[in-house]
Amino acid sequence: MEQISPRIISCPDIPDDFPVGTYYRNGHGRFTSDDGVQAMHPFDGDGLMSAITFDPKNKRILFRNKFIETKAYMEDKRTGTMSQRGIFGTKRSGGFLGNLFRADYKNIGNTNVLHIDGKLYALWEGGRPHLLDPLTLKNVNGPGQQETMNGILPEEDSSFAAHPRYDPTNELWINFGVKFDPASGTSTIRLFELDANTFECYTNISFAVDGPVVTHDFVLTENYCIFNFQDCMVNQENAIKAILGFGAFVDVIDIPKVDETSIVMIPRALFGTSRKEGRVDFDISPGNTDGIKTIKIPFHFNFHYANGFEDEQGRVVFDTVQIEEATLTANDIEVPEGEKNKPIWETVDWKNLYAPNLVRYTLDLENECMAVGQPPKMLSTQAPEFPSVPDDLSTKEHRYVYQGVAHIEPFVDSNGKGSSPLGGFMKVDTKNPSLNEVYTFEPWEFVGEAKFVAKVGKNVTVKEQEDAGYIISYILNGKTKTTDFVMFDVEGLGSLQKGPVCRFSLPTFIPHGLHGSFGKGITFPFNQDENFNI
Repeated sequence: MEQISPRIISCPDIPDDFPVGTYYRNGHGRFTSDDGVQAMHPFDGDGLMSAITFDPKNKRILFRNKFIETKAYMEDKRTGTMSQRGIFGTKRSGGFLGNLFRADYKNIGNTNVLHIDGKLYALWEGGRPHLLDPLTLKNVNGPGQQETMNGILPEEDSSFAAHPRYDPTNELWINFGVKFDPASGTSTIRLFELDANTFECYTNISFAVDGPVVTHDFVLTENYCIFNFQDCMVNQENAIKAILGFGAFVDVIDIPKVDETSIVMIPRALFGTSRKEGRVDFDISPGNTDGIKTIKIPFHFNFHYANGFEDEQGRVVFDTVQIEEATLTANDIEVPEGEKNKPIWETVDWKNLYAPNLVRYTLDLENECMAVGQPPKMLSTQAPEFPSVPDDLSTKEHRYVYQGVAHIEPFVDSNGKGSSPLGGFMKVDTKNPSLNEVYTFEPWEFVGEAKFVAKVGKNVTVKEQEDAGYIISYILNGKTKTTDFVMFDVEGLGSLQKGPVCRFSLPTFIPHGLHGSFGKGITFPFNQDENFNI
């Protein structure tokens, strides 16, 4: 993958009502060290940030991309080696002795991106963020330096998750961080309440849960922060393998398949309570008096939520992509023992993976159960992932969800297995899923997350204008190893199925990415003489 200094590209197909702004997208981009050691999982790939600034009036864009200057990436390039292990099984250079008793791992900054108060943060949930220059994408604090977020993450092993949730009503970002203490066998989850304009931290509170925690995302409503917690446990055998350098750190945690999953609902009023009373830690055990609720629903694992809200009856509603079991590494899928030393993308058989579905849950808070007459509602079965709604609808009732889906409806066997990679986009109609719209690409073209961008002059919080916008994303061509940018108009029934209104090739190959954001109004002088070298 080649790093591209900011360059202007003509783009005559940008619609006139597409807003001025910048699309930032983060993801994994480097999978082999200079001495030939390969990443074993894409999630271990070094972070690669890309950015497209749109100038619709003059029909042009400003494109650039850059590897995030993490400590491990800079050390890799300095030494020509894989300097640290990855949590998904990647080994450092040096063979057996080079990995023996090495419990340190890379902070790769490769999962999400957040632009606040003129600052750009590269997020990775296993550690602290990296602060980047919004134009050049250089590390503002200097190569290898992590961000303490105005002092709220003082320790180097602090974490700031890669899925902050936006509250448009109060202009706040809410996020969490997880830290497991092997000595006590408990995990501490910290919740942060941050000003969306200045990123000042108003409050951070914490609570503890028994055992380790595997949670990538959470969901926000007007009054609650909502988590899906499994009954996780430490696998002692895999822990020994990891310490000896044979296994992946992520395999140390087992998620047994049981009957129920715990939905833990943390009242957002606790933020105010902590400010008033000076409290920091809260108790989530049964019978507590802080209004924290635990509701049991049928067992499933999830990576991502679309959105959550509270309906007119005071019930909590959320849409989530759920699967029967987590499949993270070669240990979780049917890979022959002799093949487990190869990168997972060379050995994975999609037919052996559980198929995900987009499902809606409605919870009765008063009785702490699923609402009567409201069983889980199936919204989409075409192996969906990366569900999203417009930022301005976060915590509010939504009708449409935008997500990646498989090229075709996958064949699922009697065990629930039979997934497929993402090859198209779907506009999900949560009120009437029979009206779901799909656009799919060629069988060798693959998609990632779709980001919604409202049209100029439109207000998505008005029901008649909820879909008045575009979705934007990247398309990876598996044949040519090239990447295109695509834009779809999704306003009105049938619009998505008409295909992209704008599509152009990026000047360099960008691999499969993870999450991104669109910053309306974020722009730069296109014709300045400043040296853009990165």
